[in-house]
Amino acid sequence: CRAIALGLELHLLGNHLVENAIGLVCGGAVTEGLEAEAWWKLGSALLAWQLPEQFLADGGHFELSASYHLALTAALLEAIELTRASGREVPELWRTTAERALSWAAAVRAPDGTYPLFNDAALDAAPELDDVLGLGEELGLFDPARSPGAAPDGAPSLHRLAATGWVILRSVAGAWLAFDAGADGASYQPGHVHADALTFELWIGGERAVVDYGVSSYKADRDREETRATRAHNTIELGGVDSSEVWSAFRVGRRARAEVRRIEQARAHVAVEAEHDGYRFLPGAPVHRRALELSERELAIHDEIIGGRTSACSRLRLDEAALRTGSIAIEGRALTLDRSSGVWFPRFRQPQAAVVFAGSFQVRGGFRGGFRVRW
Repeated sequence: CRAIALGLELHLLGNHLVENAIGLVCGGAVTEGLEAEAWWKLGSALLAWQLPEQFLADGGHFELSASYHLALTAALLEAIELTRASGREVPELWRTTAERALSWAAAVRAPDGTYPLFNDAALDAAPELDDVLGLGEELGLFDPARSPGAAPDGAPSLHRLAATGWVILRSVAGAWLAFDAGADGASYQPGHVHADALTFELWIGGERAVVDYGVSSYKADRDREETRATRAHNTIELGGVDSSEVWSAFRVGRRARAEVRRIEQARAHVAVEAEHDGYRFLPGAPVHRRALELSERELAIHDEIIGGRTSACSRLRLDEAALRTGSIAIEGRALTLDRSSGVWFPRFRQPQAAVVFAGSFQVRGGFRGGFRVRW
Protein backbone atom coordinates (compact mmCIF):
# COMPACT_ATOMS: atom_id res chain seq x y z
CA CYS A 1 0.00 0.00 0.00
CA ARG A 2 2.91 2.35 0.57
CA ALA A 3 4.01 1.80 -3.02
CA ILE A 4 0.46 2.35 -4.29
CA ALA A 5 0.03 5.56 -2.29
CA LEU A 6 3.31 6.93 -3.62
CA GLY A 7 2.71 5.82 -7.21
CA LEU A 8 -0.94 6.49 -8.00
CA GLU A 9 -1.57 5.94 -11.71
CA LEU A 10 -2.97 9.41 -12.27
CA HIS A 11 -1.34 9.50 -15.71
CA LEU A 12 -3.49 6.55 -16.84
CA LEU A 13 -6.71 7.08 -14.87
CA GLY A 14 -9.46 4.62 -15.88
CA ASN A 15 -9.47 1.18 -14.32
CA HIS A 16 -5.88 1.65 -13.10
CA LEU A 17 -6.80 4.42 -10.67
CA VAL A 18 -9.88 2.61 -9.34
CA GLU A 19 -7.74 -0.46 -8.69
CA ASN A 20 -5.23 1.76 -6.85
CA ALA A 21 -8.04 3.16 -4.71
CA ILE A 22 -9.50 -0.25 -3.88
CA GLY A 23 -6.06 -1.59 -3.01
CA LEU A 24 -5.61 1.23 -0.51
CA VAL A 25 -9.07 0.68 0.97
CA CYS A 26 -8.50 -3.05 1.37
CA GLY A 27 -5.04 -2.57 2.84
CA GLY A 28 -6.35 -0.01 5.28
CA ALA A 29 -9.24 -2.27 6.27
CA VAL A 30 -7.13 -5.32 7.17
CA THR A 31 -4.33 -3.53 9.06
CA GLU A 32 -4.23 -1.15 12.00
CA GLY A 33 -2.50 2.08 12.88
CA LEU A 34 -2.28 5.63 11.63
CA GLU A 35 -0.75 4.63 8.31
CA ALA A 36 -3.52 2.10 7.65
CA GLU A 37 -6.13 4.73 8.44
CA ALA A 38 -4.44 7.12 6.00
CA TRP A 39 -4.54 4.43 3.28
CA TRP A 40 -8.24 3.85 3.84
CA LYS A 41 -9.05 7.56 3.77
CA LEU A 42 -6.99 8.14 0.60
CA GLY A 43 -8.59 5.17 -1.14
CA SER A 44 -12.06 6.32 -0.07
CA ALA A 45 -11.42 9.82 -1.39
CA LEU A 46 -10.27 8.42 -4.73
CA LEU A 47 -13.38 6.25 -4.99
CA ALA A 48 -15.61 9.21 -4.15
CA TRP A 49 -13.99 10.99 -7.10
CA GLN A 50 -13.75 8.13 -9.61
CA LEU A 51 -16.81 5.89 -9.10
CA PRO A 52 -19.31 8.52 -10.39
CA GLU A 53 -16.91 9.25 -13.25
CA GLN A 54 -16.26 5.68 -14.35
CA PHE A 55 -19.55 3.83 -13.79
CA LEU A 56 -22.26 4.93 -16.19
CA ALA A 57 -25.94 5.49 -15.45
CA ASP A 58 -26.81 1.95 -16.58
CA GLY A 59 -24.12 0.47 -14.33
CA GLY A 60 -21.54 -0.28 -17.02
CA HIS A 61 -17.89 0.69 -16.70
CA PHE A 62 -16.95 3.50 -19.07
CA GLU A 63 -14.17 1.59 -20.84
CA LEU A 64 -16.94 -0.62 -22.31
CA SER A 65 -15.29 -3.98 -21.70
CA ALA A 66 -17.15 -6.70 -19.83
CA SER A 67 -13.83 -8.08 -18.57
CA TYR A 68 -12.73 -4.81 -16.97
CA HIS A 69 -16.24 -4.25 -15.69
CA LEU A 70 -16.26 -7.62 -13.89
CA ALA A 71 -12.74 -7.19 -12.51
CA LEU A 72 -13.57 -3.78 -11.03
CA THR A 73 -16.97 -4.90 -9.75
CA ALA A 74 -15.39 -7.88 -7.98
CA ALA A 75 -12.73 -5.60 -6.48
CA LEU A 76 -15.36 -3.13 -5.27
CA LEU A 77 -17.31 -5.97 -3.64
CA GLU A 78 -14.13 -7.07 -1.86
CA ALA A 79 -13.61 -3.52 -0.60
CA ILE A 80 -17.19 -3.47 0.71
CA GLU A 81 -16.77 -6.85 2.40
CA LEU A 82 -13.48 -5.94 4.10
CA THR A 83 -14.75 -2.52 5.13
CA ARG A 84 -17.74 -4.13 6.83
CA ALA A 85 -15.48 -6.65 8.54
CA SER A 86 -13.29 -3.84 9.87
CA GLY A 87 -16.28 -2.24 11.58
CA ARG A 88 -16.31 0.81 9.33
CA GLU A 89 -19.43 2.11 7.66
CA VAL A 90 -19.59 1.38 3.93
CA PRO A 91 -20.21 4.60 1.96
CA GLU A 92 -23.59 4.70 0.22
CA LEU A 93 -21.87 5.49 -3.08
CA TRP A 94 -20.02 2.17 -2.98
CA ARG A 95 -23.24 0.25 -2.39
CA THR A 96 -25.28 1.94 -5.09
CA THR A 97 -22.43 1.68 -7.60
CA ALA A 98 -22.03 -2.03 -6.84
CA GLU A 99 -25.78 -2.63 -7.21
CA ARG A 100 -25.86 -0.97 -10.62
CA ALA A 101 -22.68 -2.74 -11.74
CA LEU A 102 -24.12 -6.12 -10.73
CA SER A 103 -27.36 -5.39 -12.59
CA TRP A 104 -25.32 -4.57 -15.71
CA ALA A 105 -23.34 -7.79 -15.36
CA ALA A 106 -26.57 -9.79 -15.10
CA ALA A 107 -27.93 -8.06 -18.20
CA VAL A 108 -24.92 -9.06 -20.33
CA ARG A 109 -24.77 -12.63 -19.01
CA ALA A 110 -25.01 -14.90 -22.06
CA PRO A 111 -26.74 -18.32 -21.94
CA ASP A 112 -23.41 -20.10 -21.39
CA GLY A 113 -22.56 -17.93 -18.38
CA THR A 114 -20.01 -15.83 -20.28
CA TYR A 115 -20.31 -12.34 -21.76
CA PRO A 116 -19.80 -10.42 -25.02
CA LEU A 117 -16.19 -9.93 -26.10
CA PHE A 118 -16.65 -6.40 -27.42
CA ASN A 119 -13.56 -4.20 -27.21
CA ASP A 120 -10.69 -5.54 -25.05
CA ALA A 121 -12.47 -8.45 -23.38
CA ALA A 122 -11.35 -12.04 -22.82
CA LEU A 123 -12.82 -14.89 -20.81
CA ASP A 124 -9.61 -15.35 -18.81
CA ALA A 125 -9.18 -11.66 -17.97
CA ALA A 126 -11.73 -11.40 -15.16
CA PRO A 127 -13.45 -13.43 -12.45
CA GLU A 128 -16.26 -15.72 -13.58
CA LEU A 129 -19.42 -13.68 -14.08
CA ASP A 130 -21.57 -15.99 -11.95
CA ASP A 131 -19.02 -15.84 -9.13
CA VAL A 132 -19.24 -12.04 -9.11
CA LEU A 133 -23.04 -12.17 -9.05
CA GLY A 134 -22.90 -14.76 -6.28
CA LEU A 135 -20.70 -12.56 -4.11
CA GLY A 136 -23.02 -9.64 -4.77
CA GLU A 137 -25.96 -11.75 -3.63
CA GLU A 138 -24.11 -12.82 -0.45
CA LEU A 139 -23.47 -9.18 0.37
CA GLY A 140 -27.14 -8.29 -0.16
CA LEU A 141 -26.40 -6.16 -3.21
CA PHE A 142 -27.91 -8.35 -5.94
CA ASP A 143 -31.27 -10.11 -6.21
CA PRO A 144 -31.38 -12.77 -8.99
CA ALA A 145 -35.19 -12.71 -8.98
CA ARG A 146 -35.12 -9.09 -10.14
CA SER A 147 -32.26 -9.58 -12.58
CA PRO A 148 -32.56 -7.98 -16.04
CA GLY A 149 -31.00 -11.16 -17.42
CA ALA A 150 -33.93 -13.38 -16.42
CA ALA A 151 -35.30 -15.64 -19.15
CA PRO A 152 -38.25 -14.29 -21.18
CA ASP A 153 -41.70 -15.54 -20.23
CA GLY A 154 -43.13 -16.95 -23.47
CA ALA A 155 -42.19 -13.93 -25.59
CA PRO A 156 -39.04 -12.48 -27.16
CA SER A 157 -37.41 -9.74 -25.12
CA LEU A 158 -34.85 -6.98 -25.33
CA HIS A 159 -32.87 -4.97 -22.81
CA ARG A 160 -31.20 -1.70 -23.71
CA LEU A 161 -28.15 -0.50 -21.81
CA ALA A 162 -28.52 3.06 -23.02
CA ALA A 163 -25.40 4.62 -21.50
CA THR A 164 -23.18 1.74 -22.62
CA GLY A 165 -24.81 1.61 -26.04
CA TRP A 166 -25.41 -2.15 -25.99
CA VAL A 167 -28.73 -3.84 -26.71
CA ILE A 168 -29.51 -7.45 -25.73
CA LEU A 169 -32.08 -9.40 -27.77
CA ARG A 170 -33.55 -12.78 -26.82
CA SER A 171 -35.86 -15.07 -28.79
CA VAL A 172 -38.44 -17.44 -27.36
CA ALA A 173 -36.31 -20.38 -28.53
CA GLY A 174 -33.33 -19.13 -26.53
CA ALA A 175 -31.22 -17.37 -29.15
CA TRP A 176 -29.36 -14.51 -27.47
CA LEU A 177 -27.76 -11.54 -29.23
CA ALA A 178 -25.60 -8.67 -28.01
CA PHE A 179 -25.40 -5.59 -30.26
CA ASP A 180 -22.79 -2.86 -29.87
CA ALA A 181 -24.04 0.60 -30.81
CA GLY A 182 -21.99 2.42 -28.20
CA ALA A 183 -19.43 5.19 -28.29
CA ASP A 184 -15.68 4.57 -28.16
CA GLY A 185 -15.42 4.59 -24.37
CA ALA A 186 -14.29 7.52 -22.27
CA SER A 187 -13.23 10.43 -24.46
CA TYR A 188 -9.89 10.75 -22.64
CA GLN A 189 -9.23 7.03 -22.10
CA PRO A 190 -10.38 4.98 -25.12
CA GLY A 191 -7.38 2.64 -25.13
CA HIS A 192 -9.39 -0.58 -24.83
CA VAL A 193 -11.89 0.08 -27.62
CA HIS A 194 -11.95 -1.51 -31.07
CA ALA A 195 -13.09 -0.15 -34.43
CA ASP A 196 -16.22 -2.29 -34.18
CA ALA A 197 -19.20 0.06 -34.59
CA LEU A 198 -22.47 -1.91 -35.02
CA THR A 199 -20.90 -5.31 -34.46
CA PHE A 200 -22.73 -8.11 -32.64
CA GLU A 201 -22.39 -11.61 -31.22
CA LEU A 202 -25.04 -14.34 -31.37
CA TRP A 203 -25.62 -17.41 -29.18
CA ILE A 204 -27.69 -20.30 -30.59
CA GLY A 205 -28.73 -23.27 -28.48
CA GLY A 206 -26.77 -21.89 -25.54
CA GLU A 207 -23.49 -21.73 -27.50
CA ARG A 208 -21.63 -18.77 -28.99
CA ALA A 209 -22.11 -19.00 -32.77
CA VAL A 210 -21.42 -15.59 -34.34
CA VAL A 211 -18.27 -14.52 -32.55
CA ASP A 212 -16.12 -11.48 -31.93
CA TYR A 213 -12.46 -11.77 -32.90
CA GLY A 214 -11.52 -11.34 -29.24
CA VAL A 215 -8.06 -10.35 -28.02
CA SER A 216 -4.84 -12.20 -28.81
CA SER A 217 -2.47 -9.99 -26.79
CA TYR A 218 -1.70 -6.39 -25.81
CA LYS A 219 1.66 -6.30 -27.56
CA ALA A 220 1.89 -3.52 -30.15
CA ASP A 221 2.24 -5.71 -33.24
CA ARG A 222 0.29 -6.88 -36.29
CA ASP A 223 -1.84 -9.24 -34.19
CA ARG A 224 -2.92 -6.35 -31.98
CA GLU A 225 -3.67 -4.28 -35.07
CA GLU A 226 -5.85 -7.10 -36.43
CA THR A 227 -7.62 -7.49 -33.09
CA ARG A 228 -8.84 -3.89 -33.13
CA ALA A 229 -9.51 -3.49 -36.87
CA THR A 230 -12.99 -3.17 -38.35
CA ARG A 231 -12.27 -6.13 -40.65
CA ALA A 232 -12.03 -8.40 -37.58
CA HIS A 233 -15.61 -7.66 -36.52
CA ASN A 234 -19.14 -8.50 -37.61
CA THR A 235 -19.86 -5.23 -39.35
CA ILE A 236 -19.17 -3.35 -42.59
CA GLU A 237 -15.76 -1.94 -43.52
CA LEU A 238 -15.76 0.96 -45.99
CA GLY A 239 -12.86 2.01 -48.17
CA GLY A 240 -10.55 -0.60 -46.64
CA VAL A 241 -10.10 1.51 -43.49
CA ASP A 242 -11.30 1.36 -39.90
CA SER A 243 -14.48 2.99 -38.62
CA SER A 244 -12.46 4.43 -35.73
CA GLU A 245 -8.80 5.30 -36.17
CA VAL A 246 -7.14 2.74 -33.90
CA TRP A 247 -3.35 2.52 -33.86
CA SER A 248 -0.48 1.18 -31.77
CA ALA A 249 -1.64 -0.96 -28.83
CA PHE A 250 -3.94 1.49 -27.03
CA ARG A 251 -4.36 4.57 -29.21
CA VAL A 252 -7.44 5.96 -30.94
CA GLY A 253 -7.68 9.03 -33.15
CA ARG A 254 -10.82 9.82 -35.16
CA ARG A 255 -13.81 8.00 -33.65
CA ALA A 256 -17.13 6.65 -34.86
CA ARG A 257 -20.22 8.14 -33.26
CA ALA A 258 -23.03 5.59 -32.99
CA GLU A 259 -26.61 5.92 -31.81
CA VAL A 260 -29.61 3.64 -31.46
CA ARG A 261 -32.49 4.87 -33.64
CA ARG A 262 -35.20 2.32 -32.88
CA ILE A 263 -36.01 -0.71 -30.76
CA GLU A 264 -39.03 -2.93 -31.33
CA GLN A 265 -40.57 -5.73 -29.32
CA ALA A 266 -43.33 -7.67 -31.11
CA ARG A 267 -45.10 -10.96 -30.51
CA ALA A 268 -42.82 -12.97 -32.80
CA HIS A 269 -39.61 -10.94 -32.94
CA VAL A 270 -37.44 -8.24 -31.43
CA ALA A 271 -35.47 -5.68 -33.42
CA VAL A 272 -32.99 -2.86 -33.02
CA GLU A 273 -31.75 -0.25 -35.49
CA ALA A 274 -28.69 1.96 -35.12
CA GLU A 275 -26.25 3.95 -37.23
CA HIS A 276 -22.75 5.39 -37.06
CA ASP A 277 -20.78 8.09 -38.87
CA GLY A 278 -17.28 6.68 -38.50
CA TYR A 279 -16.70 7.03 -42.25
CA ARG A 280 -17.73 10.68 -42.46
CA PHE A 281 -14.21 11.52 -43.70
CA LEU A 282 -14.69 9.47 -46.90
CA PRO A 283 -16.08 11.10 -50.08
CA GLY A 284 -19.80 11.69 -49.68
CA ALA A 285 -19.62 11.17 -45.88
CA PRO A 286 -21.33 7.73 -45.91
CA VAL A 287 -23.35 6.61 -42.89
CA HIS A 288 -23.78 2.93 -41.97
CA ARG A 289 -27.26 2.10 -40.72
CA ARG A 290 -28.00 -1.43 -39.47
CA ALA A 291 -31.18 -3.16 -38.29
CA LEU A 292 -31.12 -6.57 -36.59
CA GLU A 293 -34.35 -8.57 -36.37
CA LEU A 294 -34.30 -11.71 -34.21
CA SER A 295 -37.13 -14.22 -34.42
CA GLU A 296 -37.45 -17.80 -33.18
CA ARG A 297 -34.98 -19.42 -35.60
CA GLU A 298 -33.70 -16.59 -37.75
CA LEU A 299 -31.64 -13.44 -37.57
CA ALA A 300 -32.14 -10.91 -40.36
CA ILE A 301 -29.37 -8.32 -40.76
CA HIS A 302 -30.46 -5.30 -42.81
CA ASP A 303 -27.62 -2.94 -43.74
CA GLU A 304 -27.87 0.39 -45.48
CA ILE A 305 -25.07 2.70 -46.57
CA ILE A 306 -26.40 6.22 -46.97
CA GLY A 307 -24.32 8.34 -49.34
CA GLY A 308 -20.73 7.94 -50.41
CA ARG A 309 -18.84 6.34 -53.26
CA THR A 310 -16.41 3.70 -52.06
CA SER A 311 -15.59 0.02 -51.84
CA ALA A 312 -17.06 -1.99 -48.99
CA CYS A 313 -17.00 -5.40 -47.34
CA SER A 314 -19.45 -6.92 -44.85
CA ARG A 315 -18.30 -9.82 -42.68
CA LEU A 316 -19.66 -12.46 -40.33
CA ARG A 317 -17.32 -14.59 -38.19
CA LEU A 318 -18.71 -17.87 -36.85
CA ASP A 319 -17.17 -20.39 -34.51
CA GLU A 320 -16.19 -23.32 -36.73
CA ALA A 321 -17.51 -25.98 -34.36
CA ALA A 322 -20.84 -24.20 -33.91
CA LEU A 323 -21.23 -23.86 -37.68
CA ARG A 324 -20.37 -27.53 -38.23
CA THR A 325 -22.69 -28.96 -35.59
CA GLY A 326 -25.46 -26.41 -35.30
CA SER A 327 -27.22 -26.68 -38.69
CA ILE A 328 -26.60 -22.97 -39.28
CA ALA A 329 -27.22 -21.53 -42.75
CA ILE A 330 -25.84 -18.17 -43.90
CA GLU A 331 -27.35 -16.29 -46.85
CA GLY A 332 -26.35 -12.98 -48.39
CA ARG A 333 -28.87 -10.31 -49.35
CA ALA A 334 -27.52 -8.31 -52.32
CA LEU A 335 -24.18 -9.88 -51.38
CA THR A 336 -22.17 -12.64 -53.02
CA LEU A 337 -20.49 -14.40 -50.12
CA ASP A 338 -16.96 -15.77 -49.96
CA ARG A 339 -16.12 -18.28 -47.24
CA SER A 340 -12.66 -18.50 -45.67
CA SER A 341 -10.96 -19.98 -42.62
CA GLY A 342 -10.14 -17.73 -39.70
CA VAL A 343 -9.66 -17.65 -35.94
CA TRP A 344 -11.08 -15.99 -32.88
CA PHE A 345 -9.63 -15.56 -29.40
CA PRO A 346 -12.01 -16.24 -26.50
CA ARG A 347 -8.92 -16.12 -24.27
CA PHE A 348 -5.54 -14.45 -24.59
CA ARG A 349 -3.19 -16.32 -26.95
CA GLN A 350 -5.68 -19.22 -27.32
CA PRO A 351 -7.07 -19.17 -30.87
CA GLN A 352 -10.08 -21.21 -31.91
CA ALA A 353 -11.08 -22.05 -35.47
CA ALA A 354 -13.59 -19.76 -37.15
CA VAL A 355 -15.25 -19.44 -40.53
CA VAL A 356 -15.56 -15.96 -42.04
CA PHE A 357 -18.29 -15.08 -44.53
CA ALA A 358 -17.50 -11.92 -46.48
CA GLY A 359 -19.40 -10.01 -49.14
CA SER A 360 -17.64 -7.25 -51.08
CA PHE A 361 -19.55 -4.55 -52.95
CA GLN A 362 -19.33 -1.03 -54.31
CA VAL A 363 -21.22 1.92 -52.85
CA ARG A 364 -22.46 4.35 -55.49
CA GLY A 365 -24.44 6.85 -53.50
CA GLY A 366 -25.99 4.16 -51.34
CA PHE A 367 -26.45 0.43 -50.73
CA ARG A 368 -28.97 -1.95 -49.18
CA GLY A 369 -28.26 -5.58 -48.38
CA GLY A 370 -27.18 -7.81 -45.54
CA PHE A 371 -27.26 -11.36 -44.22
CA ARG A 372 -29.79 -13.91 -43.10
CA VAL A 373 -28.77 -16.46 -40.46
CA ARG A 374 -31.04 -19.51 -40.00
CA TRP A 375 -30.76 -22.47 -37.65
